[in-house]
Amino acid sequence: MYCSFSGGIDSLALLVFLQEQRDFFSYSLRAVHFEHGFRGEESLADERFCRDFCAEHNIPFESYSLAVPQHKLPGEGDEAAARRLRLESWKHIVKDPSKSLIALAHHASDRMENVFLRLFRGANVSGLTSMRAVQPLQDLTLIRPFLDYTKKELLDFLLDRKIFSYCHDSSNDSTCYSRNFIRLQLLPAVSERFPFAPDGIRQSVRVLEEDAQCLELLAEELFSPYSEREVLPLDFLKKHHKALRIRILALFLHRNNALRSFLPDHAFIGNFESLLQRSVTGKIPLPGMNGYFLELRGGAFRVITLEKKMDSSAFVLHWDVTKDTQCGRFRCEIFSPAEKEFSFSGSRLEAYFDLDKLDLPLQVRSWQAGDRMIPFGRKQSVLLKKLFADQNISGSDRNLYPVVCDKEGTILWVAALRNSSVAPVTSETKVILHLFLQEM
Repeated sequence: MYCSFSGGIDSLALLVFLQEQRDFFSYSLRAVHFEHGFRGEESLADERFCRDFCAEHNIPFESYSLAVPQHKLPGEGDEAAARRLRLESWKHIVKDPSKSLIALAHHASDRMENVFLRLFRGANVSGLTSMRAVQPLQDLTLIRPFLDYTKKELLDFLLDRKIFSYCHDSSNDSTCYSRNFIRLQLLPAVSERFPFAPDGIRQSVRVLEEDAQCLELLAEELFSPYSEREVLPLDFLKKHHKALRIRILALFLHRNNALRSFLPDHAFIGNFESLLQRSVTGKIPLPGMNGYFLELRGGAFRVITLEKKMDSSAFVLHWDVTKDTQCGRFRCEIFSPAEKEFSFSGSRLEAYFDLDKLDLPLQVRSWQAGDRMIPFGRKQSVLLKKLFADQNISGSDRNLYPVVCDKEGTILWVAALRNSSVAPVTSETKVILHLFLQEM
């Protein structure tokens, strides 16, 4: 048994609880601490507290430095980067996943916060109830024993055992993080106006989880006859409800070890449904899965990679950046220079434009022979073929560089290669469009 141990009230209560149960259930226990690199000396002091507590109580202890600020991907937030790096670390820490559990200290309030975050992002019932008591994650198994307990109950648990010292993460006091805003402002306001709301939300999550599990089990039964096949028939998917289709597709994709962490977002689902309804040959990228595409060909879906030969018209996606913040592997943000300071990082994985000068919606597509653009700083257009050749990029590798165009097809950006001179940000710009691509 591994226990994720930050030293805060929640994880300290979890570690003590697991230690008390250790002899009865006959398991070994090991505390694992992650130092994220955000809070300087305060964070290092937390690590020392955790190490000393485990030494005092004879609990094996491991500590890992993640240095999250130095390992963030372009466009990735602090919390998302920390989650990704923790998961990558767990894969190395857990030596025998089939015989090991990772205990996390999420409690009832964490689950409510998660519901709001997922609700705001348009999640289905599986997404709304994604924080579960037992949760397989790739080859790992997570458990959350405290999902039905409040933070006050966990604190009382510690006080009953005369444990009065614990760590406090000062970053949890800042509402700049969405989760903290929900915890510190939104939920207290809701509870003040509707005192019954916390209990009602918790009950709703319980019944929604039952609904989600029903759909997931039904999808597994339907997918079972196709679980060993390399393709997923179009007609088979079409005859089932949309709620089942996306779950069947997820099961199909997760068979591939490289895609086991793939989570379909609403943009991907929209592109998938559009391709399914049109029933024509086409490909859509799997967001966050570098180089992987879902292809419809010959009446069936299959997974392909960019290393395989691809049609130059592989995909065309339409993206209204004023409504959707994500399109495939692309993300965007819109802001005013008066509201937010910014500077050009020089990264080829991001680009800035004057939004008012763009003809929307944008198009995201693979490059085509004959494509031309006016590179930033130049006045004459050049062939993309020449830009690729100048960088010694040849053959199928050119398919790794998606092209962003405006409504009329004018190329704005060859992602990870070159920005154009179209709609540049100037001192007169009132609204900035920031595009960025997850690392390739």
